[in-house]
Amino acid sequence: MSFSEIPDSPSDVGGVPQAGHVHAARACDTPPAPRVVTTGRKNSTSQPHYVGVDLETGEPVELLANSRGYEVTRHMVPVEPAREGIALIDALAFSIVPPDEQSYAWVMQEMSAFIEVGTVEHRKGLFGFRFSARFGDGAGVIAWGGESQRGRVYFSLMGKGCSMVTRWAELAAWLEQHRATIKRTDLAYDDFQGQLISIAWAIQQYQSDGFNAGGRKPIHACYGDWLDGDASAKGRTLGIGNRASGKYARIYEKGKQLGEACSPWTRIEVEWRAEDRFIPYDILTRPSHYLAGSYPCLSFLSEEQSVIKTVTKAAQIAFDAACDNAKQHCGKLINLMMQVMQGDYAAVVDKLIRPGIPTRIDPYSYHVKRDPAMLDWELRGGVA
Repeated sequence: MSFSEIPDSPSDVGGVPQAGHVHAARACDTPPAPRVVTTGRKNSTSQPHYVGVDLETGEPVELLANSRGYEVTRHMVPVEPAREGIALIDALAFSIVPPDEQSYAWVMQEMSAFIEVGTVEHRKGLFGFRFSARFGDGAGVIAWGGESQRGRVYFSLMGKGCSMVTRWAELAAWLEQHRATIKRTDLAYDDFQGQLISIAWAIQQYQSDGFNAGGRKPIHACYGDWLDGDASAKGRTLGIGNRASGKYARIYEKGKQLGEACSPWTRIEVEWRAEDRFIPYDILTRPSHYLAGSYPCLSFLSEEQSVIKTVTKAAQIAFDAACDNAKQHCGKLINLMMQVMQGDYAAVVDKLIRPGIPTRIDPYSYHVKRDPAMLDWELRGGVA
């Protein structure tokens, strides 16, 4: 981790330097009102004692005394968004020590109050844990066991699992009650029309320091079909930052990724990991504040966001792409089958049908199974 100089004595520090300044905080600085929620820390009544700014991520850092000397902890800084509801939670992982020496079964039982766990498929070890399991048809994973873990259980939800959760405030309260440690959180914003967020916008913001929150321009990387520029049919991704630092942004052409060659739909995701960083429970109840505060260029966000709307749009694009793919690969066969079976549609369908949902639509299967009509072409007028 690279950060502004830490004074030898914690008593020599004051407020948090403003973004863009690379220096240690001074005793003469006027301390700003703390804006980071500290709920869940060992001493939750005390405010963070900032000593400088991490030059890689732009986050204020706190110096904490421990048995080995001092420990530096990054903090996430929320800001007031232009309007609530601009961000959705796209990934969540936490670790927890179940009470009374219970293990993963207790965690699964507790989490069933927030998501539909469904089938549980046991697998080999994961992330240093001896055992793991996949649940909810890919909604998430759970890992446990191993002497070095000392009873900890790891629980992770990715996009599909997060879309199932509707009571985020209650889940945050549960995590706080059981002193769970949030290990990862991803927040996302979708611009279906590409009016506020686009690859061109992201490039311009990067070049004009819109992603520079700590005094040093973050590194970047380009992935996907960049040679064709805006004419790209498969989509482009711009990565901002270093994943080793635990803060990373992705801006990508979501609609094209899903198979709609001319889609303007662009998504920005910001990923935080608990790499010397405290991720507050508050991020689950105020995701808009934390996304708006992640980089200077995101403070403008103002459009309403809806998880169901996002899932519906993605599922529809994936469904259309799957239909086009099936037409290319099976259209001629179906045409021949119709002739062989003398126009009997039911007989053709009965011959070809298989149980299950196509792989590209599986991430949205939880919602599609409950409302297949969301994919109906005739009902699409209400979805942007």
